[in-house]
Amino acid sequence: MGFLRLEQSYDVIIVGAGPAGATLAYELAKREIRVLLLEKERLPRYKCCAGGVTSKAAKLLDFDISQVVEDVIHKVSFTFNLGSPYLGQHSQPLIHTVMRDAFDHFLVKKAQQLGAMLIDGQKITQIQVDGDWVEVSTADRIFRSPLVVGADGANSAVARELGIGRDIKYLAAIESEIVVPEQELAKWKTRIQIDLGCIPGGYAWVFPKRDHLSIGVGCLSSRARHLKHYHQKFLNSLNIGNYAITRSGSHSIPTCTKGRLVWQNKALLLGDAAGLADPLTGEGIYNAILSAQLAAPVIEDSLVRGKVGLQDYQEIVERKITSELRMARTLSKFFVRFPHLAFGMLNQSDGVWTALRNLMLGETGYAAIKREVGGFKGIFLRLLRI
Repeated sequence: MGFLRLEQSYDVIIVGAGPAGATLAYELAKREIRVLLLEKERLPRYKCCAGGVTSKAAKLLDFDISQVVEDVIHKVSFTFNLGSPYLGQHSQPLIHTVMRDAFDHFLVKKAQQLGAMLIDGQKITQIQVDGDWVEVSTADRIFRSPLVVGADGANSAVARELGIGRDIKYLAAIESEIVVPEQELAKWKTRIQIDLGCIPGGYAWVFPKRDHLSIGVGCLSSRARHLKHYHQKFLNSLNIGNYAITRSGSHSIPTCTKGRLVWQNKALLLGDAAGLADPLTGEGIYNAILSAQLAAPVIEDSLVRGKVGLQDYQEIVERKITSELRMARTLSKFFVRFPHLAFGMLNQSDGVWTALRNLMLGETGYAAIKREVGGFKGIFLRLLRI
């Protein structure tokens, strides 16, 4: 057996080069902190994902992402059980569709331009705390730093190795990249579709890309047994003519429950590793980027100003993210059980579309919507009218 080679030490090691890890690397490099970004795959790498970057997520970044945008969405078509649609639209962009291999690599390159170090093709085998250092081991190398950050997705090796609480529930999703005739692709330009009801306990979607469609289905993991069947059923319902599936895959979407720890003495968790995906929509990119931006000043305080502990990160995540996720989880429980009523609310009042639109734009949040409709009592009264 060969000897492990001890590499240069860094101020921070980030495991995972998705939107969370790449954004944190960028933010830390801006602060002139020596950061290493470790990624198990070779970049760019395909990622099974609808690839929807909401306008509110794009606004978090201080640079333009247009060079990796596949399509700009102004219309959202909602259907219930593949029936007649409700069409919501807006003059401003609501969502930017991207391919995750290009988008993630674009974010990584932004961090590299500021001095962040990337080493890809390095799968983590072990993480150990040794005095003042954290040692991160791969097959043939050891990397050291005072802090390690887990941005390594739903099955986080950092969380597992360090035993950071994993009180998480999962959504399951299947998605395919579908090549369709040019005239069919043109019909979907600037428009996505969301269907409620055709998937028990979940929903289905169509996201247009530059030269194909990303089509998927998702539901609670407890109901995912027949997800492949529903994916095919949804594909058949779209009447998209002759099509070819170029890629297909499945993935888990992690959503944290109350009391979820996102830090330890020498470690933080971001994005999906922390279970910060939205339990109502399944969207994870916004909170991946936001959690990284919340973590950066906490890490700077620890490294540069000598502040002991990372508990400030826990507090700010609970204030800025977890409180919103709790409201989203409550709504998702209702929509999962009664999707016909959720669709009925859309048809009954344009105010529901306005709220959804403003969520995508970042002009409101779940807590604000709850206040505007008079809390859960107000929501219940609206449902009674349906």
